[in-house]
Amino acid sequence: MKSLLYKCMTKGTKQEDSEPRYSQNWLVARRGSFCIFDDKVKCGDWIINFTDIAKLIIYRTKQLLIPVKVLHFITTKGNYQFAFNPWAQPEKYLMKLNPEEKNVKLKYSIFSIILRIIILGCLLIYFIQKIR
Repeated sequence: MKSLLYKCMTKGTKQEDSEPRYSQNWLVARRGSFCIFDDKVKCGDWIINFTDIAKLIIYRTKQLLIPVKVLHFITTKGNYQFAFNPWAQPEKYLMKLNPEEKNVKLKYSIFSIILRIIILGCLLIYFIQKIR
């Protein structure tokens, strides 16, 4: 067994294959421990061997003015994205993979836009009924 280098909480998805965005995929994302070993990354039953990684991208962005990081692993077996809180520092233990770093602004999926419109509509109806 290889030694554990770093462990923190994350949420991850295999459903996104481009820059991070607000989408339904993050609503149902896997939550769990993100573990970095000498030769692999593990989250639940997802195991990403370093030898399978074609590219690693670190996206830096903000969510509600809070800085967050999203690691995007492009592998021979598919794409994985993991989102981290500002205090988590997993990238320090992945520098040997020569990650590409990008500053991005989170975009919205159609689902995300419709959901926000519905929520705002419900709030508007609620406040109108309270005023009457």
